[in-house]
Amino acid sequence: MADAEADARDSLIEQAISAVLEELDGISELKREQNEALKAFLTGKDILALLPTGFGKSLIYQLVPLVYKKLADSSLFSGVASPIVIVVSPLVALMEDQVKEASKLGVSAAQLGKDDKAILDGKVELVFGSPESWLHNKKWREMLASSRCRDNIVGIVIDEAHTTYKWGEGSKTSEAFRKSFSQLGELRSLVKEGTPVLALTASVDSKSRQRVLKLLNMQGAQTILFSPNRENIRMGVVKVPNDVCKQLVCLDWVAKMIKEKGVDTPYTIIYVRSINATGIVFHYFKHLLSDGMWVDRDPEQKAKNLLVGIYHKDTLPKYKENVVSSFSGSGNCRVVIATTALGMGINFPHVSNVILLGPAMDAETILQQVGRAGRDGAQTEAVVYYHGGYMAKVDAAVKTFVNTTGCIRKALYSIFEDTPVSVTPGHRCCTNCHKTCTCAAEGCTEQFPASESFQNTVKLPARFREVDPEDRIMVREMMHEYRSFLLANTTYLYDSSAACAGFSDQLIDCVVDKCDHLFDIAYIKAHCPVFKDQHAKEILRIMYEVFEDIDEPEPSVKEPIHVPDMTFAGYFDAPDDNYEVNSELWMFDSESES
Repeated sequence: MADAEADARDSLIEQAISAVLEELDGISELKREQNEALKAFLTGKDILALLPTGFGKSLIYQLVPLVYKKLADSSLFSGVASPIVIVVSPLVALMEDQVKEASKLGVSAAQLGKDDKAILDGKVELVFGSPESWLHNKKWREMLASSRCRDNIVGIVIDEAHTTYKWGEGSKTSEAFRKSFSQLGELRSLVKEGTPVLALTASVDSKSRQRVLKLLNMQGAQTILFSPNRENIRMGVVKVPNDVCKQLVCLDWVAKMIKEKGVDTPYTIIYVRSINATGIVFHYFKHLLSDGMWVDRDPEQKAKNLLVGIYHKDTLPKYKENVVSSFSGSGNCRVVIATTALGMGINFPHVSNVILLGPAMDAETILQQVGRAGRDGAQTEAVVYYHGGYMAKVDAAVKTFVNTTGCIRKALYSIFEDTPVSVTPGHRCCTNCHKTCTCAAEGCTEQFPASESFQNTVKLPARFREVDPEDRIMVREMMHEYRSFLLANTTYLYDSSAACAGFSDQLIDCVVDKCDHLFDIAYIKAHCPVFKDQHAKEILRIMYEVFEDIDEPEPSVKEPIHVPDMTFAGYFDAPDDNYEVNSELWMFDSESES
């Protein structure tokens, strides 16, 4: 008899869910895990749902009020005519976003402090608030305990449930960031007994799941898990020099992409560890790109036309909004340098590249950041750049992940699931699997992506020359001679010789350092920060003239190089009498960028 009644209840719930979906635009069906979590929550079960970023976790609880109203008149289901779902959320921005999303589905939603009268009158179906508000504000505690709310509250949702221990618990050396998160289990004592709890997260490792259940007083909870292993994300781990200037070379491929593609640059997120680092990386790009940082080299250099943006906790709201709207499809920003502030609740569907300039301190954050890529199903890349200094205070799991010599994908996802799998062919899986890929009889012919090939993740060319100090001096002198030629023949003036010629000191240093391996243009373009074919050809010509061990290349310029007299004023037009001279613009090497 009991089984028959349970089957009948399940059938009614299925019918109600189907009826709700038929009335909604753009949602024809639920994913299996969404449907399973929703049905279990509606029947009063506690649920821990471990679902990837971008999976649609919020939709589960957004549908609860709509389904409950469909079931209100059922004799087999104690329907509630005015259902209320309590949602605990860690961030105001996340609440605001979810309130907007719920309203699109026809669900009334508000956050505490925004529409208090409607909330207290029981007219709001999804009520969002922080742990501090729900637990420590007398008004909201009394509301939860009131007879009106106790009869109508149908569930409690803990969004981003990993914050219960990440933020709610301290350590031997530091206090908890927000202790109220670890006290959320107390909510159960304020509502009607048997009110189910739905805990949602994308990043709780296998060992921490019991901590979440214990902190939330979830007894006999059902766990719903969907593998976070997205096969469309190729994963890379590359070691970089422990030197600020040298390690930033790992981002030159991004600068080159911006230079070549402009507003068509694929959406790229660069995660850094500090606010200070966002500024360093931003100015590095500005040094490489100059006015190429703006769409069509905007002469007014308006912020809305910047191709590169910054996002951290102190970024002005209007600039944050520019990044968010651009990555959502209506704006010009294509590359954002961000801290973890660009995290929870942010859903950008078309991110092609995610870069971690230094791994996050814990594996959960790495999983969240990597998961920002490829939500539209397109083939994407995520790469972690690291050195010994970055590894000093990271979790043991992060060290294992970064230092693995096996499949990088397995090393990360084994922290979150029992049986992670690699992707075939190996060149689409990760750096290490690419090295051993046997996708063709003669071996893998796929080149390493630009995000990884700047370092020795691929073999150096078979040819190698001995280079003595005198040869390196000669190479450097000829490189400077070529740049002088470029400066004398340019029609534009910038505030540094590097920006003016497109031929930086960094490029010169790189060629001098790598001249023992420079035998062809392809290798020069892959391993040196060169942005023009003409420059690559000239570098190869210099190799020919200094070492005489390669075939004579075609000349990169039509006329012979004559070193100009840089002090001769006749190289430049004199200003008009009415023109106000800015002396700094008449200098090749401004100190302002140093």
